[in-house]
Amino acid sequence: MRVLSKKCKKCEYICFSIYFQQNFNNWTSCNEGVDKFIQNIQLSTHDNLKKALEWITYDKFYNIKYIAENEYYEANWIDGNLYDWDINNQNWTRKNQNMIVILKKLNNTKDITLEFVNEIAIAYGITQNPETKDYMMVLNEKCKKCNNICYSIHFQQNFNNWTSGNNDIDNFIQYTQLSAHNDVKKALEWIPYDQFYSIEYIEKDRYQASWNDGNIIDWDSKNKNWKREGQNMIVILKKLNNTKDITLEFANETAIAYGITQIPETKDYMMVLSKKCKKCNYICSSIHFQQNFNNWTSGNEGVDKFIQDIQLSTHDNLKNALEWISYDKFYDITYFVNDRYQANWIDGNINNWDESIQNWTRDQNIIVILKKLNNTKDITLEFMNKIAIAYGITQNPETKDYMIVLNKECKKCNNICYSIHFQKNFNNWTSGNEDVDKFIQNTQLLAHND
Repeated sequence: MRVLSKKCKKCEYICFSIYFQQNFNNWTSCNEGVDKFIQNIQLSTHDNLKKALEWITYDKFYNIKYIAENEYYEANWIDGNLYDWDINNQNWTRKNQNMIVILKKLNNTKDITLEFVNEIAIAYGITQNPETKDYMMVLNEKCKKCNNICYSIHFQQNFNNWTSGNNDIDNFIQYTQLSAHNDVKKALEWIPYDQFYSIEYIEKDRYQASWNDGNIIDWDSKNKNWKREGQNMIVILKKLNNTKDITLEFANETAIAYGITQIPETKDYMMVLSKKCKKCNYICSSIHFQQNFNNWTSGNEGVDKFIQDIQLSTHDNLKNALEWISYDKFYDITYFVNDRYQANWIDGNINNWDESIQNWTRDQNIIVILKKLNNTKDITLEFMNKIAIAYGITQNPETKDYMIVLNKECKKCNNICYSIHFQKNFNNWTSGNEDVDKFIQNTQLLAHND
């Protein structure tokens, strides 16, 4: 026979895992998979009892109440949870005798690991209802991250009471809710379509509606339900284009998001959005730009993305904004120098948003410079190297060249300074050495009024 040390080979002393292992023959769940799962957890415990699970016989619970709306049971646990090992009595010490715990059905004993990984409440063990034969997780009401009953716990307890009918959407909403913890603003919810009324079509894939319930702001412990504000508030319903990549669509959304709904007739899933920007907390310029994304295209995905990213970063600084400008908005176009043209721009640059007409106010018929974009793959670099104020991008329909629409003035000086004159001449000389050219150009771009 092999003679085994009582010490743990990892810890080199008698740790909790050793005590658990010595007791393996004294209990069974009557399910090999469940036994193996609990034992593996116990063997990985070592000095951290918080990790440990145990098999708990069902007769250790009393006052067992079925919570119908959440499909779990609430019960008192006679023994309470493990606390430490008592050397003198050679047994576990426990605390919280007669504590209230949650008994939650294990849906799949073949994949217990996943169910426990997805569980945010502190877990104590597994039991089995002798009548139904259901295996059940024994859980604390508290979140294992927050150590209190946070928003995520309330959300998770309600998972069985709703579905969007789409696994990807359910998983996405649940993920945001499980990430909420103590910040309920992070959470999205599934909102039945009948919660909306006065639904009006605004533009492609966007509707305006009034929302009966309003958004979640807190948990009401007394009424065991969510507190809400903004009842009958106006929201935007925006079509989800790809339910397989919901995360990206929400990440790209500048408006405050409340949840997801579905139009029963079209089966389209829709984001439920505030009209306010999630950064500014009011309707800023970025919101107005984003609402117009479907109404224009440059015909080049990279150019569209560049303009949209700039617009989404604008917020209250319209000087940073660019726009797509169709070529027919220019007249008196004359060749200037070095791939540059001078033109009159009918609409002129954006000044501000006019609430009364729901459109931008502008300075009409201004003179601008049209400069060829050399590389649509690296537009950012070309714009970074521009010292003139930029208004947007256009395309010559005959040559198919994309062109930057520029003010004649320097964006730093707000006038036609020396640097502007130097930059216009860059294509007319070279030293034959790229580093030398770059150095000279940098000094010229810094000249401004000196």
